[in-house]
Amino acid sequence: MASEIPEQTLDNAEQTYCYGHPDTPTRLRCSRCERPICGRCAIPASVGQHCPECVAEARRSQRKVRSVGAASSPATMVIIAVCVFFWFVETFNPGIIRSLGSFQPAIAAGEWWRLLTPMLLHAPRSLWHIGLNMYVLWIYGPEVERAFGTPRFVGLFVVAGFLGGAASYSFGPCPALGVGASGAIFGVVGALLMYLYNRRRSAFVRGYLKSITILVMINVAFGFIVPGIDNLAHLGGLAGGIMVGAGFDASKGRRGALVDVASLAFVIALGVALVAWKTANFNCVGL
Repeated sequence: MASEIPEQTLDNAEQTYCYGHPDTPTRLRCSRCERPICGRCAIPASVGQHCPECVAEARRSQRKVRSVGAASSPATMVIIAVCVFFWFVETFNPGIIRSLGSFQPAIAAGEWWRLLTPMLLHAPRSLWHIGLNMYVLWIYGPEVERAFGTPRFVGLFVVAGFLGGAASYSFGPCPALGVGASGAIFGVVGALLMYLYNRRRSAFVRGYLKSITILVMINVAFGFIVPGIDNLAHLGGLAGGIMVGAGFDASKGRRGALVDVASLAFVIALGVALVAWKTANFNCVGL
C-alpha cells in the first residue's frame, strides 16, 4: 500500500503526474496510449485501465461502425456468406474438400486452382474453425474495406490468400490436405497493421496498433504450438497483406491506380515464383 512506502522513497523516485490533473502524482498509465492517469481519470478496461480520451475515441469509432453497418463493407459480408455456404455444403458432401482443398501432389500436377479455392473452405463439422475465422473477418474486414475501398479489399483478400497458399505449398509438410481462410484473413490484418502504422501519431492509433500486433504474435505462437495449424499459410498471408497494404496506403494522386496494380502484381509474382520453384523441385517425402 502507498501509505507503507517511506516518504524519502517517493521523493527520490521518478515521479509522474496525471495528464488531466497535473498536480496529482500517479503510478498508473493508460493501457492504450500509456499516458499517466490518476484514479479519478482511470476507467477500468478488460485489461488495465484507459484514459478518458481513449475511451471517448473508441466510443466514437463504435458509433461510426454501427451507423455505417454492412452497407459499407459488402465484400466482407459476401465472403463470410460464401464461406458459411460452402461449410454447410461440406457438411453433407465432405468430398468437396478432396476436390478443392490444398493438396501438394495435385498442385504439382497442374491443379493450380487449389492455391485459391481452400480460402473458401473450412473443416467440415468444425464450428470452431469457421466460427473463429469468420468472427475475426467480421471484426477487422469492414475496417480494412472502408479504409481501402471494396475493389482493393477484394484484391487484397485474394492475393494475400494466394501467397499464403503458395508458402504452404512450397515449405509445408507433404502430403497434407489444407483448407481455411485464415491465410487471407491474416493478410487483411497485415494490411490493417500497415494502415495504422502510417497513422501512429495518434495516441489512440498507437494503442490500437499495439493491441493488434500482440494479437497477431499470440496467434502465430499458437500456430507453432498447436499441431494441425498451417502457420506457413498464416505467415505468407500476413506478409502478403503487409506488402499490399503498404502499397495501397502509398497510392495517391493520378498514379494511385498504377501503384495499386503494382502492389498486387508484385505479391502475385512472388507467389508464382514460389510455386514454380517448388514444382520444379517437387519431392513429397510422404508419398
